[in-house]
Amino acid sequence: MSSHKKSCAVASVANEFERLPVDIRIRKRIRLVIDRLCEAPDLGFPRALKTERESEGFYRLLNNRRLTYASLVSAHAEETLGRIPSGETIRIVHDTTEFSFGGEHERVGLGRTRTEASAQGFFAHLALATTADATRRPLGVVGAHCWARGKKSRGNRRMTGQQLAKIDGKESDRWRQLVEDTEELVRERASAVHLMDREGDSYALFATMVSMGARFVVRMAKDRVVFEEEGVDEVLRLSEALVAFPELATREVAIGKRVSKPTPRSAKSHPPRVERTAKLAFSAGTVTLKRPRYLDETYPESLTLNVAYVREVNAPTDAEPVSWVLVTSEPVRTAEEVEAVVDHYRSRWIIEEFFKALKTGCAFEERQLESFASLTNALALFFPIAWQMLLVRTAARQKPDAPAETVFTATQIKVLRHCQPQKMPLNATVLDALYAVAGQGDHLKQNGYPRWRTLAYGMQDIIKMAAIWDASARDTEKTQLRSDQ
Repeated sequence: MSSHKKSCAVASVANEFERLPVDIRIRKRIRLVIDRLCEAPDLGFPRALKTERESEGFYRLLNNRRLTYASLVSAHAEETLGRIPSGETIRIVHDTTEFSFGGEHERVGLGRTRTEASAQGFFAHLALATTADATRRPLGVVGAHCWARGKKSRGNRRMTGQQLAKIDGKESDRWRQLVEDTEELVRERASAVHLMDREGDSYALFATMVSMGARFVVRMAKDRVVFEEEGVDEVLRLSEALVAFPELATREVAIGKRVSKPTPRSAKSHPPRVERTAKLAFSAGTVTLKRPRYLDETYPESLTLNVAYVREVNAPTDAEPVSWVLVTSEPVRTAEEVEAVVDHYRSRWIIEEFFKALKTGCAFEERQLESFASLTNALALFFPIAWQMLLVRTAARQKPDAPAETVFTATQIKVLRHCQPQKMPLNATVLDALYAVAGQGDHLKQNGYPRWRTLAYGMQDIIKMAAIWDASARDTEKTQLRSDQ
């Protein structure tokens, strides 16, 4: 386990896989492939790789039985662990995304998707670590599970309830497993608060996290049954219990624009909305959840948990009011404690940006690979590339006036000053550096905030030139030493 503290400044992505337990030939191949992909992460593999020999070596790498996406993720997670501030609180954001691939031919190991009947794909359940301060700085992926759903039979478009329960049981178990995995990874270094959206609303998961002593904030999806008083048989719904919570604080927050989702299920849970400033009221209390009837006695009969309730006051008539019910292990006795819980949960959206970095910046769903194994191996190789793009964007949005050195290495700043002098003043900020990087990707500042692909091109261009700069400096130093002797 790593014991050193690393800078979050963007360095060579290939270093993320130096701990991979494979022979040196495979590590060299990974380093070459990563360096090529970093130069243009959204290009197709044949175009990104320089020669036919490199392409053939890459495809052999992805299909190598000694290489698994789990081992690649573990190597990146170990490097992420080294970036975690020792002894501090961090956030681990959990969520699931779907990767969908078109084409008429069947790809080995892929399954049905939620978005398109004709598409095939797989799901990835990820855990992304971030700092717990106001910057929400992404530290890297600390865990990932991938799986594909079975295909629907032609004669029966609907699956039986028993089949669905079996699938749902397996998929929901990923939440518990990833909490256990990430807790084991970071426990000796930092205290983690696990953040989950409504898919994480599971009594079994709550019970597991409580038994582990894990910290968590999860948005509730179900109006669960709760005991009115501990030890009393009379029950009521959670929505009824919320009414009695005392209001502890109010706050105005910016609500971002949201476009319509592609599927009816997603559109219902995440309806479109316009950008606005919302006044939110925070209240909190403690409830005792009753064990659902479908769970057996291996789970506790009840769980006593804290709840923070966030509701929008005087919402526009044509807008759906903000309403979050957050179940948590964290204290909620004071306004400061409740606000801290809400701030934890608001950090969950950073994983949505990470998914955009993978799907847009790295164009992962456009990859023409033929199997689940090769696609998931490629996905793991893209994790640190997407993390670097997210790191730069997050720093520019959250703390734009911070010194550029908080994100970029000294060499990268020298390269930016050389290539983009008009955008890099002497005391350059993170935002200055962002536009300088985007300028390398042919972005014009008057066109607004850089898009993912523009940032990807510029960032990897800078990384490549910085590596050449450092190599040249080392050669110069060696030459000078020889002349001095």
